[in-house]
Amino acid sequence: MLNQQAESMFLFFSEIQEAKILDSDGFCLGRLYDILIEPIGKYAKAKILIIEKKGLPRSWAVVPWSVVSQVSKGCLRLNGKAREVIFAPLLNHKADLSIRRDILDQQVVDMNNQNVIRVNDIHLLMAEKDLVVAHVDIGLRGIVRRLGFEKFIDTLVRIFDKNSRYLQKLWLISWKHIQPLSINPVSMTIKVDVSQKQLNEIPAADLSEIMLDLSQKHRVALFKILDITTKSKLLCTLDFKEQKSLLEEIGEREAVEILNQLPTDEAVDLLSELPKSNVHNMLRLMESKNAKMLSTLLGYSGESAAGLMTTEYVAVPETASIEEALVLIKEKTPKAETIQSIFIVDQENHLVGSTVLRHLIIADLKDSVRKAAFKKTVSIYMEDEVKKIAFLMDKYKIYCLPVVDSSNVLVGIITIDDIFSRLVSIAWRRSKKKKHL
Repeated sequence: MLNQQAESMFLFFSEIQEAKILDSDGFCLGRLYDILIEPIGKYAKAKILIIEKKGLPRSWAVVPWSVVSQVSKGCLRLNGKAREVIFAPLLNHKADLSIRRDILDQQVVDMNNQNVIRVNDIHLLMAEKDLVVAHVDIGLRGIVRRLGFEKFIDTLVRIFDKNSRYLQKLWLISWKHIQPLSINPVSMTIKVDVSQKQLNEIPAADLSEIMLDLSQKHRVALFKILDITTKSKLLCTLDFKEQKSLLEEIGEREAVEILNQLPTDEAVDLLSELPKSNVHNMLRLMESKNAKMLSTLLGYSGESAAGLMTTEYVAVPETASIEEALVLIKEKTPKAETIQSIFIVDQENHLVGSTVLRHLIIADLKDSVRKAAFKKTVSIYMEDEVKKIAFLMDKYKIYCLPVVDSSNVLVGIITIDDIFSRLVSIAWRRSKKKKHL
């Protein structure tokens, strides 16, 4: 009995779509066309019922869900009279979240599994007088149900395999894990509330996979609602074609804000691929220090140390104690590419040595930072090429190399990640050439 009662509390949108709408006297007003919903915490509930009256011409009526007194498969009853329901030849509900238009058959982000899925049906819960969106159905059975073939297909499948997963399992995902990608056609942004915190907590690599599963329109909309920091992290995971496409959509001023957040090597790689006129405009809008540095680096080959390096490194003065060095490292950590390798410089920023964080942690805090330095520091010049850098990293088993100019001034660092990605790119180009030979 309890199971039957529980089952009656749940129904699918497909089971009430096109359902008859009756007034309190049993007069048929029309058919259910759509339901508008509103968020309530982690869920959403029905707010508005849209009734369609077919014929020539078609007309629609919009009534609050509070007037619905009874819901069953194929029929909904209102507690008002027919004369209280006003029909109009036009339907305008663009400002609200609609089950039929915005959720059903649309792409949504599953925030739990962090992927993009298609909604085939909506699982609803009758909680007292409220109709709550409980789950979305992403399974094949949801499509079959909407087409009206569920009983026929279920019987057919049961004949051949009564234990089929098709019959045993409903592919439902809780609404609280779902964020619908409903697009505002004017601003081209997602117009429903998408949890900024949830999006920001998704690793950039996973977020890029989500975006690549979306249509171009949805990619742009999702990108626009992210904060600048998340945008910059995401941009680093995408290939140039996607980067260029997104930057073109947001405009140069916001693109510059993102570039200011990018690691230097990533910014150089991106700018080196853009048209010179665009680069010139962006550098003009950029902070003067960043603009000057990027202008210098852009003059070098993308296969050189200067074209690959980043300027976000940790350097401490040679006169500092271990204790002072650790304080400086803590201050610089948020912006640094890596804090494992620490470089020691003089007053003019000449490279005088290097160490690692582990040496500083176990050393006496009162000792000079030079006491924790390696006996030899391997460095590379700005014009050195990828092959030489990779050779030195392999020879000395170093994962981070300092880059110096002709006067031995420290200008940046190159990490193993920078070299690895470039070597993979070179190997990929060569393999493609061989295939064409």
